[in-house]
Amino acid sequence: MAFYTLGLTFLIVIALTVVVLAIWICGLYFNFKKWGIGSTGYQDELRHSFWLFVATWIHEAFKDGIWVFIRTLILDVFLLRRTLRRSPTRWIMHMTIFYGFLSLAALSGLGLFMDIIEHYDLLGLTPQAEMVKDAMQLPFDIFGYILLFGSTISVARRLLLKDVRDNTTSYDVILIGGVFLITITGFYAEWIRGNAFLVGDVFANPIYAPHFALIHTVLALALFAFILPWSRYIHVIAAPLTILANRGGE
Repeated sequence: MAFYTLGLTFLIVIALTVVVLAIWICGLYFNFKKWGIGSTGYQDELRHSFWLFVATWIHEAFKDGIWVFIRTLILDVFLLRRTLRRSPTRWIMHMTIFYGFLSLAALSGLGLFMDIIEHYDLLGLTPQAEMVKDAMQLPFDIFGYILLFGSTISVARRLLLKDVRDNTTSYDVILIGGVFLITITGFYAEWIRGNAFLVGDVFANPIYAPHFALIHTVLALALFAFILPWSRYIHVIAAPLTILANRGGE
């Protein structure tokens, strides 16, 4: 349990995870209810409600059948074909950020679940949990580099391209800068532990590893809990829902 240091104990991590999930659920409920205000065509008692939005979205998304929904999900949500048509560079950036971030979030959740099994020795599966955690190290590094690549492209475009820089808002700076900082601090925490993927012991300084691990964790939790669900960056949820409701197209 070497990760849980500097006061960030196992139980505190569990508590913080529950809090972040609760904030996300509240954020989704708030946004779905807000989006329902613009929905029409259902009974008045459901108007302006969370369930109105859900019912309207399901009706629109599946209006042309399940196969149209699946095609739109694969081509427009998973493969971002509309972004590819507009700009291959932006497509690469979005794909690497989206799948890098999503994969790391999923791996973090799986890692936490393995820690729970190991901490409480659930069903006597501690050896298996340790094996899973060991097997996760390489995917963590690979998807971390993928996310670093995508976020670096995003930062570079805003520094080097005048038209992109002129259209950059403070929201963009917070989100993109936050993702970049989270990625960098996560990598550096891993590197200074020693024996890191690709760089070996070049940056090894284990004394400071817990500090950067703590910074990385706090930044990630802050982004998830206090920025994404409550700002315009809820579009990471809203955009796929809109595309599916429109059944693709522009």
